[in-house]
Amino acid sequence: MILRCTKVLIGSLLFLSLIPAAMAAPQPIEQIARKIHAEGPVSPVYSLQADIQILVEFGIASWYDCPIKPEPVVHKGLRVSDRIYPVAHRTLPFGTLIKAINPANGRKILCRVIDRGPFIAGRIIDLDAHGAKALGINGIGKIVLKIFRLAPNQFALKR
Repeated sequence: MILRCTKVLIGSLLFLSLIPAAMAAPQPIEQIARKIHAEGPVSPVYSLQADIQILVEFGIASWYDCPIKPEPVVHKGLRVSDRIYPVAHRTLPFGTLIKAINPANGRKILCRVIDRGPFIAGRIIDLDAHGAKALGINGIGKIVLKIFRLAPNQFALKR
């Protein structure tokens, strides 16, 4: 009996040592976003982009009626004329600039964290109604969203 258990244990350890070599290559981000969108609410996926060292989140976004309206941004030197939409995020510091992208249609908006939330599992950000409309969410909206945290004064360069 002891010999049999020892053989099973050794066999299991050998099998486990072979697993990393047999694992598949990492999936491209687009496949992960499609998988999240197909499966519904799941935990967000976090990664760091090596070239610009910013946080990138992939997950489900929801929207709510925020009393604060988007702030206009006009900078003639950088040729920027846009709006910064208010959003709620659980952990990013207040005032953080982020770029939100809807991978389904490619629309992008600039956002500033002004609130905490969402408080529903599996969602990574709460957009205001204007931001949701700018991203192409109409009606009851949940979308897969990419979020890029931007350094101060870099939002025009990252568009």
